[in-house]
Amino acid sequence: MKTTAMKTIFIITAMFIAGCTENLDPLVPGSMDGQYSIGTKGLVPLNVGNSWTYSVVLYDTTGIERKRYTYTLSVKDTISADTGKIPLVSPSIDRKSIKREALVWYLLQGESGITTCWQVDTLENLRIRKSDDTRFYEQKAFNFRAAVGDTTTARYIGGDTTVWASGDIIYTTADSVRSSLVSKGVDTLRTTLGSAPYFYYRESYKVRTDYTNYYFKPGFGLLLTEKFQRTAGGTLVRVRRDELVSYYFK
Repeated sequence: MKTTAMKTIFIITAMFIAGCTENLDPLVPGSMDGQYSIGTKGLVPLNVGNSWTYSVVLYDTTGIERKRYTYTLSVKDTISADTGKIPLVSPSIDRKSIKREALVWYLLQGESGITTCWQVDTLENLRIRKSDDTRFYEQKAFNFRAAVGDTTTARYIGGDTTVWASGDIIYTTADSVRSSLVSKGVDTLRTTLGSAPYFYYRESYKVRTDYTNYYFKPGFGLLLTEKFQRTAGGTLVRVRRDELVSYYFK
């Protein structure tokens, strides 16, 4: 009798674990008992008042750690994009056809008070752009409906200057950037918040060899960012790591 009861408990536990593992995929309708039933928008909870705190490590050109600090990324408000600054492509060449939801973004404030605008659009791409509408082209895009290996269309970005913790100043020229879905649903990335299935994207350039890795955890948002850059001597090194250490959702 005792053996039968233990077997029953084992079977129920195994079924529960299997069910949870399957339902953690936010692409499955009704996953997590409806928590992600709204679709992949549940991957990034963009509600005013939500916040994420990150621990940052900066490295010099030799890969040696030079500095540590934390900052908080907070959803401050909603904001409407300027339709005059939105690039249109055929067949959507009539601005009157743009739906209102395509214009509404969430205003986020992060490190050093820098603001950016985030949106999960109707195609369920996460878009992150500079808060200045004149730089609408310079937006990151992550497609949560993509298959592993899919790459977004290259987007133009202007030149930039990066100052490393070591004091090195890196100048970059105008280029085109794109993101690729490298993997999803893998349970091997462990951080201070534990381990869970995640979406791993790599943002790369058309000309430059620099790249950035982004890891999104379902229901929590951006979990980890790692930036790699090539030095003047040609060596590719990790220059920055941002890891989520705590969060607050309203």
